[in-house]
Amino acid sequence: MYEPEKVSSSASSSELTIHSLIKNPMCTCGSPASLRTSNTPRNPGRAFFGCSKYNKKGLPHCDYFKWVDSDQASENELMNIFGEMCRKEEELRKVQVELRKFEEEV
Repeated sequence: MYEPEKVSSSASSSELTIHSLIKNPMCTCGSPASLRTSNTPRNPGRAFFGCSKYNKKGLPHCDYFKWVDSDQASENELMNIFGEMCRKEEELRKVQVELRKFEEEV
């Protein structure tokens, strides 16, 4: 069973700079998400957005969660995949040229 990780609701100055550069997302409950900092051993100091009502006594909250750097990580992964695809296409072109030469010889 999934257990939520404990997190800190404070934000460092560098995270506030990141936050100012990123559009503040909206929670699924309709509230603007809050910038928070993970203090877990697995993700120490990593910034994330979470429901602004989380840990406020008596307020219902949604389970909204998004790592601040997740969009950049996805973009980097896509760029790596694109680069690999371009290399494979070039290899395919070379094989096709070799195949044409072979067909002409036969």
